[in-house]
Amino acid sequence: MAEAARAVLAIDPENSDAAAFLSMAEANLGAPAANAATPPEAPASAVPPQPESFAAGRYQVRRFLGEGGRKRVFLAHDALLDRDVALALIKTDGLDEVGRQRIVREAQAMGRMGAHPHLVSVFDLGDEGGAPYVVTELMQGGDVEGELERAGGPLELRRALDIATSVARGLAFAHERGIVHRDLKPGNVWLTADGTAKIGDFGLAVAEGRSRLTQHGMMVGTFAYMPPEQALGGEATPRSDLYSLGAMLYELVTGRPPFQGDSPTAVISQHLNAAPVAPSWHTQHCPPALEDLVLALLAKEAASRPASAADVLAALERIDPAQPSRSHSSDSANPLDRLARGVFVGRERELERLRSALDSAFAGRGSVVMLVGEPGIGKTRTVQELETYARMRGAQVLWGRAHESSGAPPYWPWVQVGRVWGAQIADARALRQRLGLGVADLQRLFPELRAMYPDLSDPEPASDESAQFRLFEAYAQFVRAQSAEAPWVVVLDDLHWADRPTLELLQHLARELLDMRVLLLGTYRDTELARTHPLSQALVELNRGGGFQRIVLDGLTRDEVARYIEATANRQPPAALIDRVYEQTEGNPFFLIEVVNLLAQEGALSAESVPAIAIPEGVREALTRRLDRLSDDANALFQYAAVAGRQFSYDTLQVVSGYEHDVLLRLIEEGLAARVIEEADQPVRYRFMHALMQETLLAVCPRHVACACMARLARRSRRASAIAPTSRRRASHCTSRNPRR
Repeated sequence: MAEAARAVLAIDPENSDAAAFLSMAEANLGAPAANAATPPEAPASAVPPQPESFAAGRYQVRRFLGEGGRKRVFLAHDALLDRDVALALIKTDGLDEVGRQRIVREAQAMGRMGAHPHLVSVFDLGDEGGAPYVVTELMQGGDVEGELERAGGPLELRRALDIATSVARGLAFAHERGIVHRDLKPGNVWLTADGTAKIGDFGLAVAEGRSRLTQHGMMVGTFAYMPPEQALGGEATPRSDLYSLGAMLYELVTGRPPFQGDSPTAVISQHLNAAPVAPSWHTQHCPPALEDLVLALLAKEAASRPASAADVLAALERIDPAQPSRSHSSDSANPLDRLARGVFVGRERELERLRSALDSAFAGRGSVVMLVGEPGIGKTRTVQELETYARMRGAQVLWGRAHESSGAPPYWPWVQVGRVWGAQIADARALRQRLGLGVADLQRLFPELRAMYPDLSDPEPASDESAQFRLFEAYAQFVRAQSAEAPWVVVLDDLHWADRPTLELLQHLARELLDMRVLLLGTYRDTELARTHPLSQALVELNRGGGFQRIVLDGLTRDEVARYIEATANRQPPAALIDRVYEQTEGNPFFLIEVVNLLAQEGALSAESVPAIAIPEGVREALTRRLDRLSDDANALFQYAAVAGRQFSYDTLQVVSGYEHDVLLRLIEEGLAARVIEEADQPVRYRFMHALMQETLLAVCPRHVACACMARLARRSRRASAIAPTSRRRASHCTSRNPRR
């Protein structure tokens, strides 16, 4: 860090950021030894003006050390006790009186915690010209971030465990006294001259209580170590600190954070959705007990993490550093387990336009945006990246998907949106109140409302144009009322399969958006459209109104393909391999994912020679090669599943395959491990990783097998239809979906 800052200052002596970084780096490394070369002083014009003293002259300021998001730090000399100290002057810009008082209370709580060998000691609190300051011990050994930089990779395992144990002891002490750090990271763990680790900066990073993402492009906090609940503006608890400890311990052991990406949002998206690669894939020096602890600390749900820092400390003390790590080169290991999931690269310009549209919706200027591209180009994945940003800002994101099958009822995506929203309203009375006066008309979309509220009048016939208008107005007013509380992002996925009524309701809502806090975001394949397609006609009408954008997604660039392979496989791919993959996939993200999966399975990512790849012309051949690695029974099962649809349930698999329970579970696990299928949004439901995977299986499915599967499904449907409605369990009003998976 220091060398980079000096290099910048050599070119640009007025660069204040570089001067601040240099000062902080020097402070982290401690004062130069007597026989060491003294680093050059930063230009005076680059260092912010500093006060001469604090507390009526007791603390004499020696020099400026650095500046963070909420404080400026000085090296000062305590004249009363004749010692050097660190003095942090808290910035109060933009804080109201409540925020200022909270900072003071947090600092007072830090001071009341008392001394602990693994917490940076707080010596004094004060106020200078209306700005609070905190006086702490000066840590001569720098911080753990600097130690990682000097190591250029993972720390020696015993040293990593020593630091983690010290941090766990400090957290246990603080948590027992009701103090949560909320920004634990290597840069906030400081070292004494003999290397003892101490936690510093308790609570100051987010003491004002704001969301981590305050507005477009501004993030508060350190996203590489941020627990999911904090990223979404939730309450930080002691288990939030444990997640951050897990992310830090992962880096100490492997030399890299658990998640990496091109932007803060891309990393946060993985914190929310992606499972980390097991540390033993990155290093031979990670005992199984340590790996299990790290992965438990990184659990998405706080309740699934260890119960307390004391429990973490006990687990750390039981680890034997000499125990060998789990082998990641054995024949039984799945090579796909070493690949990072959820990696997202590129799309900067497209995401910038999407974020701008969302920011406008926050300001009350809604719009319609369409993401367009060929199959596999990453439309849904790009929307999921925007979803992370939207949820971090406090927006509600609701998904509806058009169904490929012609059997879906009219308005199906809008029905899904309403049901996902309604799933969050537990009380029936509150639900009716929030649906407003249009509840009678809305029962046309949600028949379950009739059962919930028997006093509702019968809806008008569906063919009545005035009844359709009332339905559209009722839905629009429902959306307007709910989005007034928190902005809405409504995602309509796969609109190339949408029915005409769904598109008509979309057009009606689009005319109402200009003063609503709503972003309507649709995706469709332009390769599926003809001039007579209902969506083609709807797009013409949408384009005539205001607030409409069409964003076309093209393939990733060569550099983005290289970044994806490197981030996914944790290795720098040879240039020849990058060229071959880019040439053959044309940057199509789905083809790229499949190629990397295939190369990993075949051990070709580290091969000296570049393997032959036939993508996209041979995408089915590549998928077939991956499917060939499954057992014959698994291939047969997923052929049955492909007949059933892109998404299917365990019960459906049992009906169409006839397999016994134990066999079926084993084959499902095989498909999950090979990433042919994934778990869907509801229990015991699954879906193919991509529509092209389903299409490939259908292409090789014998006709008589497909017919037999369809017949079995038809018989099951007829049996279900024969059951009297009164004997069925009444379906709940809402089934929640988790479209992020």
